[in-house]
Amino acid sequence: MKKMYPVTKLACTLACAAMLAYAPAAFAEHGEAPAVALKSAEATIKAAVSGNDQFTGHTDSHHFDAFQTGQTPTLTVVTCSDSRVHTQLFGMDPDNNIFVIRNIGNQVKTAEGSIDYGVRHLPTKILLILGHSSCGAVKAAMGDYSGETKGIKAELDSLKPVIAAGESSGDLNARWSKNVERNVDYQVKAALELYKEKIQAKELTVVGAVYDFNDLYGKGRGKLVITNINGETTPNKIMDHPVLKELNRGEIVNHVGSLAPGL
Repeated sequence: MKKMYPVTKLACTLACAAMLAYAPAAFAEHGEAPAVALKSAEATIKAAVSGNDQFTGHTDSHHFDAFQTGQTPTLTVVTCSDSRVHTQLFGMDPDNNIFVIRNIGNQVKTAEGSIDYGVRHLPTKILLILGHSSCGAVKAAMGDYSGETKGIKAELDSLKPVIAAGESSGDLNARWSKNVERNVDYQVKAALELYKEKIQAKELTVVGAVYDFNDLYGKGRGKLVITNINGETTPNKIMDHPVLKELNRGEIVNHVGSLAPGL
């Protein structure tokens, strides 16, 4: 059977997440240059096919028994399309466990139908909005993106309220980091409005978090930092939320934080 990694029950519950669709020029403009040289199209397909052969070669056929005719994930996650954000950061098997929705800037508005399916039809009890450090979509929305394609501009336009709520002067990187968190708060607020009745009935909890591979929160590179639960953004109050009750105090302290006030 495929190897499962030990995680806490909440980590399983919050197990989530799950390459911005920018042209090369946009990557250069917004500091998103690839860290390694690009492979040719032929080499890329070869790597994908060879990788799949390795996956199937090391995965027992019975691994797929539980989801031959349907899915039973426990969490819906809305995260960014950025290639640095993937489910391995949770150290657990995502198959049939995580319903992942990805778009530019982990937005609710641009993916409402997909989120509805996860929340209303599957249905999952956790909706996680997962932002990430160094989000190119947030940085792009902070500047002039008039030269982008129609599709990219449309998605960046919906981030304007987030940018407007932040500081307009001061250190760019500090403002960028805070806006990443403000965007998570903004998306949580949108989800709270969409699923108000399910939240009131305690059938759904909306969690906002940042995948911090820059160590901006001082908890170590790669940490999942919870910044919002059902609209609550004060760390001390988040720490006492019932959904975290199966974590010990050390785990809670290591995974709750804030850089910016909620919207």
